[in-house]
Amino acid sequence: MNDLFIQQICLKSDRVAAHFLRGLFPLQFNNRITVFIGENGSGKSTLLEALAIKLGCNPEGGGKNFNFSTENTHSKLHETLMLSKGYRREKDVFFYRAETFYNLNTAIRKLDAEGSFDPEIKTYYGGVDMHCMSHGEAMEALFQNRFKAQGLYVLDEPEASLSPLRQLVFINRVMELSRKGAQFVIATHSPLIMSIPGCDLRQISEGRSEPITPADTDAYAVYKAVLNSAGAYIAKNMQ
Repeated sequence: MNDLFIQQICLKSDRVAAHFLRGLFPLQFNNRITVFIGENGSGKSTLLEALAIKLGCNPEGGGKNFNFSTENTHSKLHETLMLSKGYRREKDVFFYRAETFYNLNTAIRKLDAEGSFDPEIKTYYGGVDMHCMSHGEAMEALFQNRFKAQGLYVLDEPEASLSPLRQLVFINRVMELSRKGAQFVIATHSPLIMSIPGCDLRQISEGRSEPITPADTDAYAVYKAVLNSAGAYIAKNMQ
Protein backbone atom coordinates (compact mmCIF):
# COMPACT_ATOMS: atom_id res chain seq x y z
CA MET A 1 0.00 0.00 0.00
CA ASN A 2 1.26 3.51 -0.83
CA ASP A 3 0.83 6.49 1.51
CA LEU A 4 -1.89 8.28 -0.48
CA PHE A 5 -5.04 9.48 1.24
CA ILE A 6 -7.22 8.14 -1.59
CA GLN A 7 -6.12 4.73 -2.82
CA GLN A 8 -9.00 3.68 -5.06
CA ILE A 9 -12.48 4.58 -6.24
CA CYS A 10 -14.76 1.70 -7.06
CA LEU A 11 -18.45 1.05 -7.67
CA LYS A 12 -20.71 -0.36 -5.01
CA SER A 13 -21.50 -3.98 -5.80
CA ASP A 14 -25.17 -3.31 -6.51
CA ARG A 15 -24.72 -0.16 -8.60
CA VAL A 16 -23.69 0.81 -12.11
CA ALA A 17 -22.26 4.10 -13.33
CA ALA A 18 -23.59 6.20 -16.18
CA HIS A 19 -22.73 4.72 -19.56
CA PHE A 20 -20.04 7.32 -20.29
CA LEU A 21 -18.10 6.25 -17.17
CA ARG A 22 -19.01 2.58 -17.03
CA GLY A 23 -15.52 1.27 -17.77
CA LEU A 24 -13.72 3.70 -15.46
CA PHE A 25 -13.91 1.74 -12.22
CA PRO A 26 -12.11 0.53 -10.22
CA LEU A 27 -9.88 3.58 -10.47
CA GLN A 28 -6.52 3.21 -8.75
CA PHE A 29 -4.36 6.08 -7.48
CA ASN A 30 -0.59 5.64 -7.34
CA ASN A 31 0.73 9.20 -7.37
CA ARG A 32 0.37 12.28 -5.18
CA ILE A 33 -0.52 14.26 -8.31
CA THR A 34 -3.10 12.68 -10.62
CA VAL A 35 -4.15 14.70 -13.66
CA PHE A 36 -7.18 13.76 -15.75
CA ILE A 37 -7.69 15.05 -19.27
CA GLY A 38 -10.38 14.38 -21.84
CA GLU A 39 -12.73 16.01 -24.28
CA ASN A 40 -15.69 18.08 -23.14
CA GLY A 41 -18.37 15.67 -21.92
CA SER A 42 -15.93 12.84 -21.23
CA GLY A 43 -16.82 12.79 -17.53
CA LYS A 44 -13.82 14.48 -15.87
CA SER A 45 -15.85 17.03 -13.94
CA THR A 46 -18.53 14.50 -13.05
CA LEU A 47 -15.87 12.21 -11.60
CA LEU A 48 -14.22 14.96 -9.54
CA GLU A 49 -17.57 16.27 -8.33
CA ALA A 50 -18.54 12.79 -7.11
CA LEU A 51 -15.18 12.33 -5.39
CA ALA A 52 -15.49 15.71 -3.66
CA ILE A 53 -19.00 14.95 -2.41
CA LYS A 54 -17.84 11.58 -1.06
CA LEU A 55 -15.12 13.46 0.83
CA GLY A 56 -17.71 15.71 2.46
CA CYS A 57 -17.32 18.77 0.24
CA ASN A 58 -20.02 20.93 -1.29
CA PRO A 59 -20.76 20.24 -4.98
CA GLU A 60 -20.09 23.92 -5.69
CA GLY A 61 -16.72 23.88 -3.96
CA GLY A 62 -15.13 24.61 -0.64
CA GLY A 63 -13.74 22.72 2.31
CA LYS A 64 -15.24 19.80 4.15
CA ASN A 65 -18.68 20.51 5.61
CA PHE A 66 -18.80 24.04 4.14
CA ASN A 67 -22.49 24.12 3.26
CA PHE A 68 -24.21 26.46 0.81
CA SER A 69 -26.26 25.98 -2.33
CA THR A 70 -26.90 28.14 -5.37
CA GLU A 71 -28.52 25.51 -7.57
CA ASN A 72 -28.73 21.74 -7.11
CA THR A 73 -27.29 20.45 -10.39
CA HIS A 74 -24.82 17.78 -9.32
CA SER A 75 -25.07 14.22 -10.57
CA LYS A 76 -25.86 11.20 -8.40
CA LEU A 77 -22.64 9.40 -9.29
CA HIS A 78 -21.39 9.80 -5.71
CA GLU A 79 -24.20 7.52 -4.54
CA THR A 80 -22.73 4.65 -6.57
CA LEU A 81 -19.11 4.97 -5.40
CA MET A 82 -16.95 3.69 -2.58
CA LEU A 83 -13.57 5.16 -1.60
CA SER A 84 -10.65 3.09 -0.40
CA LYS A 85 -8.50 5.29 1.84
CA GLY A 86 -4.93 4.83 3.03
CA TYR A 87 -3.51 4.58 6.51
CA ARG A 88 -2.77 8.33 6.65
CA ARG A 89 -5.58 10.77 7.37
CA GLU A 90 -5.65 14.06 5.51
CA LYS A 91 -5.55 17.24 7.62
CA ASP A 92 -7.49 19.28 5.08
CA VAL A 93 -9.84 18.73 2.15
CA PHE A 94 -10.86 21.28 -0.50
CA PHE A 95 -12.81 21.12 -3.75
CA TYR A 96 -12.15 23.83 -6.35
CA ARG A 97 -14.58 24.12 -9.21
CA ALA A 98 -13.84 26.91 -11.66
CA GLU A 99 -17.43 27.47 -12.78
CA THR A 100 -18.75 27.96 -9.22
CA PHE A 101 -15.79 29.65 -7.52
CA TYR A 102 -17.68 32.97 -7.67
CA ASN A 103 -20.55 31.36 -5.73
CA LEU A 104 -18.13 30.10 -3.09
CA ASN A 105 -16.63 33.55 -2.64
CA THR A 106 -20.13 35.03 -2.30
CA ALA A 107 -20.98 32.49 0.42
CA ILE A 108 -17.76 33.36 2.28
CA ARG A 109 -18.55 37.09 2.09
CA LYS A 110 -22.07 36.57 3.45
CA LEU A 111 -20.89 34.43 6.36
CA ASP A 112 -18.16 36.90 7.29
CA ALA A 113 -20.71 39.73 7.24
CA GLU A 114 -22.85 37.92 9.81
CA GLY A 115 -20.16 38.22 12.46
CA SER A 116 -18.81 35.53 14.75
CA PHE A 117 -16.42 34.95 17.63
CA ASP A 118 -14.36 32.85 15.20
CA PRO A 119 -11.88 34.44 12.77
CA GLU A 120 -13.38 35.61 9.50
CA ILE A 121 -13.30 32.90 6.84
CA LYS A 122 -11.36 35.18 4.47
CA THR A 123 -8.49 35.03 6.99
CA TYR A 124 -7.68 31.57 5.66
CA TYR A 125 -7.46 32.93 2.10
CA GLY A 126 -4.97 35.71 2.83
CA GLY A 127 -7.30 38.10 4.66
CA VAL A 128 -8.78 39.92 1.64
CA ASP A 129 -12.34 39.60 0.36
CA MET A 130 -11.83 37.56 -2.81
CA HIS A 131 -14.60 39.48 -4.56
CA CYS A 132 -12.23 42.45 -4.41
CA MET A 133 -9.74 40.56 -6.56
CA SER A 134 -9.76 39.33 -10.12
CA HIS A 135 -10.70 35.68 -10.60
CA GLY A 136 -7.05 34.79 -11.15
CA GLU A 137 -5.89 36.71 -8.08
CA ALA A 138 -8.55 34.99 -5.97
CA MET A 139 -7.47 31.60 -7.27
CA GLU A 140 -3.86 32.41 -6.37
CA ALA A 141 -4.96 33.52 -2.88
CA LEU A 142 -6.63 30.14 -2.56
CA PHE A 143 -3.70 27.93 -3.49
CA GLN A 144 -1.06 30.06 -1.78
CA ASN A 145 -2.88 30.53 1.53
CA ARG A 146 -5.63 27.93 1.93
CA PHE A 147 -3.79 24.85 0.63
CA LYS A 148 -1.50 23.12 3.11
CA ALA A 149 0.85 20.16 3.37
CA GLN A 150 -0.95 16.91 4.31
CA GLY A 151 -4.08 18.12 2.51
CA LEU A 152 -6.25 16.47 -0.13
CA TYR A 153 -7.24 18.74 -3.01
CA VAL A 154 -9.71 18.03 -5.81
CA LEU A 155 -9.37 20.69 -8.52
CA ASP A 156 -11.59 21.00 -11.57
CA GLU A 157 -10.00 23.14 -14.29
CA PRO A 158 -7.79 25.26 -12.01
CA GLU A 159 -6.29 26.91 -15.09
CA ALA A 160 -9.56 28.63 -16.02
CA SER A 161 -8.59 31.99 -14.52
CA LEU A 162 -4.82 31.74 -14.63
CA SER A 163 -2.46 33.22 -17.19
CA PRO A 164 0.35 30.93 -18.42
CA LEU A 165 2.77 32.52 -15.97
CA ARG A 166 0.32 32.11 -13.08
CA GLN A 167 -0.23 28.50 -14.13
CA LEU A 168 3.49 27.95 -13.60
CA VAL A 169 3.20 29.51 -10.13
CA PHE A 170 0.29 27.15 -9.43
CA ILE A 171 2.28 24.15 -10.67
CA ASN A 172 5.20 25.09 -8.44
CA ARG A 173 2.86 25.26 -5.42
CA VAL A 174 1.31 21.88 -6.25
CA MET A 175 4.75 20.29 -6.55
CA GLU A 176 5.91 21.90 -3.30
CA LEU A 177 2.91 20.67 -1.33
CA SER A 178 2.96 17.20 -2.87
CA ARG A 179 6.55 16.79 -1.67
CA LYS A 180 5.27 17.60 1.82
CA GLY A 181 2.56 14.94 1.68
CA ALA A 182 -0.43 16.59 -0.03
CA GLN A 183 -2.43 14.71 -2.66
CA PHE A 184 -3.95 16.38 -5.72
CA VAL A 185 -6.59 15.11 -8.12
CA ILE A 186 -6.88 17.55 -11.03
CA ALA A 187 -8.97 17.78 -14.20
CA THR A 188 -7.57 20.09 -16.86
CA HIS A 189 -7.35 21.12 -20.50
CA SER A 190 -4.04 22.93 -19.92
CA PRO A 191 -0.91 21.50 -21.60
CA LEU A 192 1.12 23.18 -18.84
CA ILE A 193 -0.68 21.43 -15.99
CA MET A 194 -0.72 18.09 -17.78
CA SER A 195 3.07 18.45 -18.04
CA ILE A 196 3.68 18.58 -14.27
CA PRO A 197 6.87 16.53 -13.80
CA GLY A 198 6.21 13.10 -12.36
CA CYS A 199 2.43 13.36 -12.32
CA ASP A 200 0.16 10.47 -13.28
CA LEU A 201 -1.48 11.81 -16.44
CA ARG A 202 -4.59 9.90 -17.45
CA GLN A 203 -6.97 10.41 -20.34
CA ILE A 204 -10.68 9.68 -19.91
CA SER A 205 -12.24 8.57 -23.17
CA GLU A 206 -15.23 6.38 -23.96
CA GLY A 207 -15.72 5.64 -20.28
CA ARG A 208 -12.18 4.43 -19.63
CA SER A 209 -9.03 5.91 -18.11
CA GLU A 210 -5.68 5.25 -19.77
CA PRO A 211 -2.19 6.62 -19.05
CA ILE A 212 -0.88 9.06 -21.63
CA THR A 213 2.11 11.35 -22.12
CA PRO A 214 1.65 15.09 -22.73
CA ALA A 215 3.16 14.82 -26.22
CA ASP A 216 0.50 12.27 -27.20
CA THR A 217 -2.47 14.43 -26.21
CA ASP A 218 -4.71 16.29 -28.63
CA ALA A 219 -4.16 19.48 -26.64
CA TYR A 220 -0.40 19.30 -27.14
CA ALA A 221 -0.78 18.61 -30.87
CA VAL A 222 -3.23 21.46 -31.42
CA TYR A 223 -1.24 24.05 -29.46
CA LYS A 224 1.98 22.98 -31.20
CA ALA A 225 0.39 23.17 -34.67
CA VAL A 226 -1.10 26.61 -34.07
CA LEU A 227 1.91 28.19 -32.40
CA ASN A 228 4.52 26.73 -34.76
CA SER A 229 2.55 27.95 -37.77
CA ALA A 230 2.19 31.51 -36.45
CA GLY A 231 -1.56 31.25 -37.02
CA ALA A 232 -1.44 29.68 -40.49
CA TYR A 233 -2.93 26.45 -39.08
CA ILE A 234 -6.09 28.33 -38.04
CA ALA A 235 -6.32 30.17 -41.36
CA LYS A 236 -6.05 26.87 -43.25
CA ASN A 237 -8.26 24.60 -41.14
CA MET A 238 -10.92 26.83 -39.62
CA GLN A 239 -12.59 28.20 -42.74
